[in-house]
Amino acid sequence: MKNESGFTLMEMLVVVGIMLILTGIGFSNYVFSIVKSRDVRRKSDLSTISRALQAFANDFGSYPQSDANGKIIACDYNNTGLVACTWGAALAAYKNNVKITYISILPADPESDKNYYYEASANGATFSLFAALENDKDPSYRSDLTQPCGFGVLCSYQFQLGCLSFIHR
Repeated sequence: MKNESGFTLMEMLVVVGIMLILTGIGFSNYVFSIVKSRDVRRKSDLSTISRALQAFANDFGSYPQSDANGKIIACDYNNTGLVACTWGAALAAYKNNVKITYISILPADPESDKNYYYEASANGATFSLFAALENDKDPSYRSDLTQPCGFGVLCSYQFQLGCLSFIHR
């Protein structure tokens, strides 16, 4: 009688099954980490935008107004007056015939079907920036916001800044 060594079909199926389970767990963790990284970028973008808006307010005496689409009315590239800025373009304006660039690229949402939303108070003393987070387990996630952050997407994160007491003229 010959002694043949090797794996049985059942042993091979068990090993392949375990490998598939581990691959599935690893892939889902990878996808979740990508979602979390996009949310971190959104929060960081809004913080960066707020610093540019603070510099704008230092020069102009108030935060810029917003339009009906949630864009920032703070761009003037030709010394012709402020217009709505485009996400992904520079935020620059003229002050006393000198062009000041507050941020070279106004960050845009990492996903092309979503956008950031800006809302200023009527007197320019406060503003809010909004983004749509993907991770609804994030402690900052809010389901009560009504601002649109894309076609059929409501914003779920708010970055708010107020009070212009830091402005010195």
